[in-house]
Amino acid sequence: MKQKKRIYHRLVLLSLLLSIYGNVYTQQSADTLNLNEAINRTLATYPTVQQAQEAVNTARLQTKLVESAYLPSLSGVASYLFMNPISKLTLDERTIHIQSNHNAQLGLSLNQLIWDFGKTKSSIESARIKEEVALLQQQQVMQSLTLQTISSYYMTAYARKSIDIKERQLIDYERLLAQTEVKRNSGSATNFDYLNTNAEYNGVKTAIIALKTAKEKQYVTLSLLADTLINDETLLPISFPHMQEKRTLKELIDFALLNRIEMQLVYKNHAIAIRDLETTVRSYNPTLSAGASAGFKNGYEPTLGEMRFNYSIGATLHIPIYESGRRNKQKAIGKVEIERALTAIESAKKEITTQVADSYLSLVSAWAKVDQLKIQQDVASQAYEQAKTNYSAGAITNLELITSGTNAINSSLLLLQEQINYQIYYYQLLLNIGEIIY
Repeated sequence: MKQKKRIYHRLVLLSLLLSIYGNVYTQQSADTLNLNEAINRTLATYPTVQQAQEAVNTARLQTKLVESAYLPSLSGVASYLFMNPISKLTLDERTIHIQSNHNAQLGLSLNQLIWDFGKTKSSIESARIKEEVALLQQQQVMQSLTLQTISSYYMTAYARKSIDIKERQLIDYERLLAQTEVKRNSGSATNFDYLNTNAEYNGVKTAIIALKTAKEKQYVTLSLLADTLINDETLLPISFPHMQEKRTLKELIDFALLNRIEMQLVYKNHAIAIRDLETTVRSYNPTLSAGASAGFKNGYEPTLGEMRFNYSIGATLHIPIYESGRRNKQKAIGKVEIERALTAIESAKKEITTQVADSYLSLVSAWAKVDQLKIQQDVASQAYEQAKTNYSAGAITNLELITSGTNAINSSLLLLQEQINYQIYYYQLLLNIGEIIY
């Protein structure tokens, strides 16, 4: 019995430990949000993605609706009609009813389009292209949201790291301010040195306040995008994985003109305009359809009230003869739409070329700045360390030490900013040339 109790207590303890470990692990996982997770959450939850998906679903249903013109239609018929007076014939004092007072009909009617001389075909082609347009627009929304998430993620990380850098600077200035006050009291430093150090100290505190405000704003933006609460406890690991772009500007532009979503959209719109013109031209073509009906009705001699089976089969050819010039007016409008689509293609080419060139040159510039700022940061850091040694030895002034420290901090901030700029420019370039970034 005691053995069973010990086993039971051990199982309870093990379950408790596993539960605690699971909660800790879940909390750790929830407190870390990497870039890919942020993007996935944005694309899974953001309302405009859902709206784009609904537009795709609507376009697919619209295509099926247009295609249904080739399908037969079946309808039921049920009617009752009381007529009075009715036609009668009197022979030798005998009255013969030619019609019935009570007229009833029950049956089915089937209609099938046989040939409409291409009217439905061009409408179906147009609907299918519009479905492709909806898919491209959905991809466009997802691309844009991905870039927004990337930018917000990196800018949030930048605000955090900037605060860390500034807070380390604040600690150095607090120490320097205390040293300066001691020197001022001993007469080895002037009041100007103390005031100047105090001003720099408070300037750093003001900068930290501004950075914290920017950080909180980025928290709100990223939280709304990724549909999760972002705060100081949320880990946002960042890296700088992208290397220098090896393709030339011409290669990138050529790639963009083939793959950019906007280019695909304007070509699709041109194709839709052509199909719509074809639909307009063919809308006045003849239509050949067949119909059949079968059921039961009364009114047949010699027993007018008896319901009897009947059927009919036939075909109808509808030929428009005169449309009051509407066809020519609609054709003219269709041709104008085609010209507008062609103009949009040329405009898109120029705009995309400009965008690719701008993002490429920004990327190249950021790459060069990063290399230069790494050198600048290294030199400034060494100079600051040397300045602290010289200041302790009394070889330089308080102002010179502050200037050296400011240079070191600014070079670190500039390097971090440019590294993040490079990542954002890189993704922007990918988006501008039409590569998928999510």
